[in-house]
Amino acid sequence: MQSHTNRRTKQNLLQDGLLQIILANSLILLLTSSTLERFEVENLFFHIMIEHLLYLSIGFLNASGFDSIIKSFKSSSSNYRLKILKYYSNYLAINNKFNPFGLITGLLFLIILFYWHIPSNFDSAIVNFDTHIFMHFSIILSGIFLYSSFKMISRIQSLVFILAIDKTMGILGFFLAGGSSQIYQTYPLSVQMTSGFWMILMMVGIDLLCIILILKNFFNSTAK
Repeated sequence: MQSHTNRRTKQNLLQDGLLQIILANSLILLLTSSTLERFEVENLFFHIMIEHLLYLSIGFLNASGFDSIIKSFKSSSSNYRLKILKYYSNYLAINNKFNPFGLITGLLFLIILFYWHIPSNFDSAIVNFDTHIFMHFSIILSGIFLYSSFKMISRIQSLVFILAIDKTMGILGFFLAGGSSQIYQTYPLSVQMTSGFWMILMMVGIDLLCIILILKNFFNSTAK
């Protein structure tokens, strides 16, 4: 019975991991389609928020997917799989030692994210194709860093971290919506103002969702 349960767990981990990786790579194909690339040029909110969030999700899903697949290698009879599991276990041990509470990977995530939202850096990525590709690749990498950080902290801490990032997005949204100056030179002022308005609405929505999840987690823990 125990052996059947272990096999079932390993199968579920493998399936979940493969589905996450397939979803991540499907998002890449979707985002690089000509329709969305054209929409990216016209819509700042889509480009700076939705598209970047999806590229971030690609890195997160790939990291989570590979994590699930490698975990499914436990009790495997394959020497090759057991070696991969051993190397991954060594990586996790190093991560636990040198990345307490996900501070290092969390900092790298923030550096990458903030760097590409600095107006001069963002504008240069718009006008230069190679820089644009590098920006998207590095945002995918930041998603991997985010997953590494989330593995080291609790769900509540993860939600608080998201709220902190969300506030920064809201501040940028207020600057864009104010229309006092053209922050991103590659988009018209009217487009920036509309994008800022939607960013503020998105911030409020994420705030409400995170607060509801925090309260739900709190009441569930106290009920126990």
